[in-house]
Amino acid sequence: MEPSQEAAAVGNPQETVAKIDQKALRLSALLREIDNHPIELPPELVERLDEILEMLACRVAATRALLRQPAYMPHGVGVA
Repeated sequence: MEPSQEAAAVGNPQETVAKIDQKALRLSALLREIDNHPIELPPELVERLDEILEMLACRVAATRALLRQPAYMPHGVGVA
């Protein structure tokens, strides 16, 4: 991640998650398109794409988990 992107991610985690969700939805649509119109890919490429998708899923899950931590809650939210 470039420094400017890293600073933006730290500054507004909700916006970062929204962007990740948007990109994940776009990726999902592309994958559906590939499923609907199969193309022949070398097995090595298919394996690499699967690895990338798994890493993306892990990062989305980790980012969402971080948002649920009290340190990322806006002031006054969840405080009794």
